[in-house]
Amino acid sequence: MNKFRTAAVALVLVMAFCLPAMAAELRLAQVADVSSLDPHKVSDIYSANVIRQIYSNLVQVNENMEIVPDLAEKWENPDDLTWIFHLRKGVKFHNGEPFTAAAVKYSIERIKDPKTASPGATHLKEVASVEAVDDYTVKIVTKRPFAPMLMSLTRYETSILNEKAVTAAGADYGSKAAVGTGPFMFESWSRGDKVVLVKNPDYFRGPAAIDTVVYRGIPEDATRLVELESGGIDLIPGNFPYQEFANIEKNDKYLTYKVPAMSTLYMGLNTEVKPLGEKLVRQAMNYAVDKQAIVDAVYFGFAAPSKGPLSPVIWGFDPARKAAYPYNPDKARELLKQAGYADGFDMTIFSDNRTERRSAAELIQAYLAEVGIRAQIELMEWSALLSTSAKGIGGAFMLGWTGTGDADGGLTPVYHSANIGSSNRFRRKNEALDALLEKGTATLDQEARKKVYAEAQELIVEDCPLVFMISQELLGASTSKVKGFKLYPNMISPLYSVTLAE
Repeated sequence: MNKFRTAAVALVLVMAFCLPAMAAELRLAQVADVSSLDPHKVSDIYSANVIRQIYSNLVQVNENMEIVPDLAEKWENPDDLTWIFHLRKGVKFHNGEPFTAAAVKYSIERIKDPKTASPGATHLKEVASVEAVDDYTVKIVTKRPFAPMLMSLTRYETSILNEKAVTAAGADYGSKAAVGTGPFMFESWSRGDKVVLVKNPDYFRGPAAIDTVVYRGIPEDATRLVELESGGIDLIPGNFPYQEFANIEKNDKYLTYKVPAMSTLYMGLNTEVKPLGEKLVRQAMNYAVDKQAIVDAVYFGFAAPSKGPLSPVIWGFDPARKAAYPYNPDKARELLKQAGYADGFDMTIFSDNRTERRSAAELIQAYLAEVGIRAQIELMEWSALLSTSAKGIGGAFMLGWTGTGDADGGLTPVYHSANIGSSNRFRRKNEALDALLEKGTATLDQEARKKVYAEAQELIVEDCPLVFMISQELLGASTSKVKGFKLYPNMISPLYSVTLAE
């Protein structure tokens, strides 16, 4: 009998050693599903998070928002208009195609092509030409000095694509195919459910420790939290429920993450919809809303009232700024009367269904009612809100903007009139502001640039094509087995260095 028991134990041990190791799968929950995995076609943070894992850029940012090499190992400026990038050798796209300068040229030209209708085109607006000097050297020439060039090239919208893969997939690129050079490869996207990525064994920095990444879109705060607590997910990388954060910080079963956000949250106003085109009306709406109350009731203190269109952590923010439009309902009524709307007016506020946005919209609705503005709230699916507001939505809309770590990326896409129809959802043209933003991008002296952007921020606050709300803190949480995750201020966090403890 002992012989049989010994043989059985030996057999079990042999089988155990022969079995493959359990694949490491990291499961994440975001507020919304992706809209596309074609970087040149999107402008939302949830798509950006997944895109960040699949693709590489010429340069990237680290957790301190500092420029670091990516596909370009080094670069130089021989003059104010010329950028020379020296590329990594031996890099492969996920379809096996070699990465060369031709892919950079193709990607930049695709972004700039009006037929692409890329929201990222604004980040490359000053590019006059791009040349593949040889297989591993790219020369970019700008129309004029372009100070934010490197920061613009870190944007997910300027990811480097493979022409063969894009052509082969046609209209299905971004939904059934997504080919980059990043640490993870696209496997599948089940709309409304999940995106699955798998490890790229040929990644140029070496394979990631995680074998599979699963992104799920879960709009409801309570559901995301239950999924974390039950083990259905491992990580909520931002958008952790604010009301629950203090409690989970005390629980040693979890790790928590908190950083000041680069994003600003606002209620945008389509200025082509009457009477939102009148500045006095917009100013009245700003005075009517108690932003500190939104901070306290909706964000549980993990935010601050906006001081303007930029987050304080973005380069170029004017530190002399005070909170934009302190709560003053009497002033709001006075301005409405001056504008000819003493009896108020009817309007619609459009929002997606996430808790914070919906709750903020409801508070704004109540504050506007106190000064006679009768607002109804209409909830929309996230991608529908994005696409409809880009074309011109029928009233106000609850959104935010992150941009880059530079004032140009935080202001130009959203406020320059050249971006009406894409990222300028206010549909507001202000020639004086356009001139300031263009001056800021062409000014190479950093101190001089700061002064230009300080003036631009003041002009945006005065013109207010939006109701300023808050600058928030980003909150995240994971199970304790997640190691090496860092929450980035732009909320686009790489997963390459993440491991899972046994």
